[in-house]
Amino acid sequence: MNQTGWVWASERDKEKPMMELLSTKEMVLLAVFFVTSMMSIGMQTRGSDLALAAAARGYFGRTLLANFVILPVVGVAIASLMPLQPPVAGAILLLACTPGGLSAIQFTGKGGPMAAGVLFLLSFLAVFVSPFILKMVLPGDVRLVIPVGGALAVLLVFLVLPLLVGMLLLHKLPTVAKKLAKPFLLVGVVSFVAWMVISGSWRKEAAAEIGGGGVGAILILIFVSMVIGWFMGGPTHDQRQILATSTSMRNAALSFGIVQATQPGHPVEVPLVAFSMLMVFPNMVFTIYHAVRAKRKTRNAE
Repeated sequence: MNQTGWVWASERDKEKPMMELLSTKEMVLLAVFFVTSMMSIGMQTRGSDLALAAAARGYFGRTLLANFVILPVVGVAIASLMPLQPPVAGAILLLACTPGGLSAIQFTGKGGPMAAGVLFLLSFLAVFVSPFILKMVLPGDVRLVIPVGGALAVLLVFLVLPLLVGMLLLHKLPTVAKKLAKPFLLVGVVSFVAWMVISGSWRKEAAAEIGGGGVGAILILIFVSMVIGWFMGGPTHDQRQILATSTSMRNAALSFGIVQATQPGHPVEVPLVAFSMLMVFPNMVFTIYHAVRAKRKTRNAE
């Protein structure tokens, strides 16, 4: 790929005001969303459930193939073939190579241990595998800094620990855990919606700034990712839905962290912020459709 896919900021670009980072209120809402959602899954998951999910080696193999091999190729194709602004092309490459967006748990939470396993596997491996993939797809003069410590700390605090606490509560106080699982899930949903509303204005501003072409390229990446995840998800409907959503909701937070660690204020931050908004609606519609379909199927069976 030529260097038009990624261009470091010029001196004039560096003077451009940086997109504001998350406010304290937004960070609190995200923290509540992650912790309560993962605790809800933990309060419905036993150790035997995790062992059963871990035994699905073929499924996890297809998950890795879709996210670390096929999607980077798709990203390179989109960035190379479409007439995109360099920051948008750079964001496409970053996102295509960094799976494991934690927000996917909002739409895959009902998948239980299988969904949690996919999310953890992708998020964890992205910290170590994505840098090697990015070295292959980005121009040779780009030297990225990967915030390994921070990314692993986020996984531990917001993914692993809440899941383990929920599982421990289920083991020690099963009656209490069963009563709390749904209220915790509800709190997670409300927190996520509140975060979407509060952060909506500056994310819409980012989408407007990259223009119709940039938005179109990001939507193509999202829809192609969903299709790939769906067809590689295996024979069961639930597993296909989990992989379709997990594959399409790329790790915008890790991508943003890479840019912040490498060169804060780089213009590629703007399309990354836009992606964090654009990936939600298609997955929300996708999840609602399949939830309605599942209810109709159950009702017809009865």
